[in-house]
Amino acid sequence: MRPESADACKFAIMNAGDKAKWIESKLNTHYDAMESTAIARELLLFHFRAEKREWAQVQQQLVPQEMDKHLEQQINRLLTNEPLQYILEEAWFCGFRFTVGKGVLIPRPETEELVEWIISNCKFPVENITMLDIGTGSGCIAISLKRRIRSAAVWAMENSKNALRIAAQNALTLGAPINFIDQDLFNEQAWVQLPLVDFMVSNPPYVNPSEKTDMTPQVLDFEPAEALFTPLQDPLIYYRSIAHLFLQKGKNQAQLFCEINPLHAQQLSHEWKKMGLSCETKLDMQGKERMIRAWLA
Repeated sequence: MRPESADACKFAIMNAGDKAKWIESKLNTHYDAMESTAIARELLLFHFRAEKREWAQVQQQLVPQEMDKHLEQQINRLLTNEPLQYILEEAWFCGFRFTVGKGVLIPRPETEELVEWIISNCKFPVENITMLDIGTGSGCIAISLKRRIRSAAVWAMENSKNALRIAAQNALTLGAPINFIDQDLFNEQAWVQLPLVDFMVSNPPYVNPSEKTDMTPQVLDFEPAEALFTPLQDPLIYYRSIAHLFLQKGKNQAQLFCEINPLHAQQLSHEWKKMGLSCETKLDMQGKERMIRAWLA
């Protein structure tokens, strides 16, 4: 018997390909067609524990009743604008599956570009490289660097105990020994605990509060504001402290890398140059000044 509507389809035994189309029809009110398709496939790949390249095979598999129930619950959460990564409690970054949860920023593709830029600036051999990630969050930058440069000594600083717990879990799962430290960037007296480094990296809060009108409910209502937004009166406050820390803890020929707000790229370059740093910015995949690299002038 042919179902008479999209809603009726959920009561039939369906294969993953048909189920994906049904999920898309449910999500189209909240997401555009391309995003609905991507989310539907990612949900089903998650449940079948399959990779994207295996989608052709997954489409033919029947969706068990218990899986169907979980999918229903997850779709309902998606319709409240909850991000897919929080629902699945995972996000892919640099080819690795990271655990994420509420209170921790969801890793972005632009940050993957930052990691690649750091690696491209490593001078080999790299046996004695020391790296510090400031505000590590889920640990995605620090862990990805450690996985790519196994001999590096990697430190990761964070002042959120929840984020540190998740980052430590990710490091253990992904086999990346990291030196985690619970510390506030603005507690300069505690900087003495940190090592001298060859590379310092950070993806600090850089979104202006005035940009909220351009942001989706998935970000505004669920991701941690403290990891996103700068104080209204001083959008470069984090970068100023990071540069001071770099000047104190950077070795000879050390390099500093940060993700930045394109709106403040030129202002930040000017400020860092006044502090005695040379720097360059780099465009992201969208052609925006999203990254900055600095070194002692």
